[in-house]
Amino acid sequence: MKFTVKWEVDYDSKDLKLYCDIDEDEDNVITLDDIFNFLNEGLEEGFKFTPENNVEFHDANFNIEYVIIYDENGKELYRDPDYTAHENQ
Repeated sequence: MKFTVKWEVDYDSKDLKLYCDIDEDEDNVITLDDIFNFLNEGLEEGFKFTPENNVEFHDANFNIEYVIIYDENGKELYRDPDYTAHENQ
């Protein structure tokens, strides 16, 4: 299944949040639950997802989190309830 993930890169010490969209194409992912499992397992692995490489570099500690998931046609499948439109960059 093809889908797009909007990632948040949160630089804690700089009070800065940056965002990027990364396309995924996974044969074993069919449902939204499959997407959540794919993303959560990848986050647990530590280095599977690196959205920090797709935003402006900042020399600081950061956390990554997926905030929106879109299907291949751009339809929003999931939005983190803590993500607000004014944060979108």
